[in-house]
Amino acid sequence: MEEANLIRRVFTNLMTVTDLQKPDKIYLDNPNLLYTLSLEKPEIGTVRETFFANQLASAGHKVEYAGYKKGDFRIDGDIVIEVGGQDKGFSQVANHENAYVAADDIESAYMRKIPLWAFGFLY
Repeated sequence: MEEANLIRRVFTNLMTVTDLQKPDKIYLDNPNLLYTLSLEKPEIGTVRETFFANQLASAGHKVEYAGYKKGDFRIDGDIVIEVGGQDKGFSQVANHENAYVAADDIESAYMRKIPLWAFGFLY
């Protein structure tokens, strides 16, 4: 299903074989699939994370699960990203030096908060 671009598996660490057997998260590959396959309106948080993972992976970045209370994603093993709405704060990524918030419903970047829509230009 992953080779057919229907799902995207996200792992905590891609360095060991056991991590490749069971993903930490499974997303549909494209947020449009969420709206197509769901009987009701999908959760906005899931749509945001699906979009983010899709755009970064499609641009050739290594997308990993950052772990509970450590942000949503780790990009290329170094950058931690928390995905959320405009009011999303930095509490989950406060302990990481190279951490950012990808926020929906904002127009421009400020400090370490980047508009979620901007990641669409990576595709």
